[in-house]
Amino acid sequence: MQTKAALFHAVGRPLELVELDLDEPRADEVVVRMAAAGICGTDLHQVKGEFRRPTPMVLGHEGAGTVEFVGDAVTRVRPGDEVVVSWAPSCGHCPGCRRGRPATCRVLNAAIPHGTLPDGRTGMSYRGKTVYRGTATGCFAERVVLSERAVLPVSGVPLIEAALLGCAALTGVGAALYAGRVEDGASVLVIGAGGVGQFVVQGARIAGAHTIVVCDPFDERSEQALLVGATHAADPESLDAVLGEAAPEGVDFAFDAVGSPATVATALAHTRDGGQTVVVGLPAAGERYEIDPFELIRKEKRLTGTLYGSLDPAVALPDFLSLVDAGRLELRRLIGDRYPLEQIDDAIAASLAGSAGRVLVTFG
Repeated sequence: MQTKAALFHAVGRPLELVELDLDEPRADEVVVRMAAAGICGTDLHQVKGEFRRPTPMVLGHEGAGTVEFVGDAVTRVRPGDEVVVSWAPSCGHCPGCRRGRPATCRVLNAAIPHGTLPDGRTGMSYRGKTVYRGTATGCFAERVVLSERAVLPVSGVPLIEAALLGCAALTGVGAALYAGRVEDGASVLVIGAGGVGQFVVQGARIAGAHTIVVCDPFDERSEQALLVGATHAADPESLDAVLGEAAPEGVDFAFDAVGSPATVATALAHTRDGGQTVVVGLPAAGERYEIDPFELIRKEKRLTGTLYGSLDPAVALPDFLSLVDAGRLELRRLIGDRYPLEQIDDAIAASLAGSAGRVLVTFG
């Protein structure tokens, strides 16, 4: 079986559009024809050389599509089902998966740096040579072969919108609802108003936060965040002044959707005594945070991280679909420019340039 896909080879080199060879699906695997895939910060880290993983690689892990074929042992989906791709299927055995946190799965997290599926295979090749998978999926391809556990049925949502549920929505909304556990009436700071940051804003709004300050250097992103729930917007230079008016004693909850040492320090500094800082964004490989222990001890601040919303995606997705159906979770407004697979380099450039919405790669 073959599929058209975009291959990442090296930093500064255009992605190459090729016809890959795919292994036939095993008994517990499915073939998904992709409809749309979002460009996530994890993909951009790889493109910029901030993550070092084997190449050639098919990037992309946030997407949705339609099941084309299923293996003989598949019971969860059938051909024709519309699904969201989950890059963190539970192995069911390791401590993280037993606790309902498959994003912390030891098997998965051993596989991702090596560009494989959790079982160590890639199942993809080009001209007889191994092709690796971004974040154990590889969605920048017309067809993807995955475990049935890695696809979650979705209904009532157009696939172009459902793609956002594959990562950005679960990560951002989950950070507010499940990791931070934002309280009704709380004050919130969100640093970074890209795709994930805008979903953190929505999660804080859904939780009942009364003050939601968003900080981003791109005005269009901040304006978009105001449309989905932020009450105040600032750029890095005006943040102190805006918070001086909106939350003079510091915020109850601060979320860093960027993940750099500088933005984490800013989030922690603006968290009130006894408040909580949640790190959502991933830093470049090798970066370290410098934390003043007195921020945590004398001021009793809490600092935590979150990955993929801190909940099993298979458990969270039905709740998210209910929020969408009720009009409380906005997907369509967060979609940015769309590019066909043949223009994936333009899509990546648009995302790097600070597109106000989530940039999508679409498939005919």
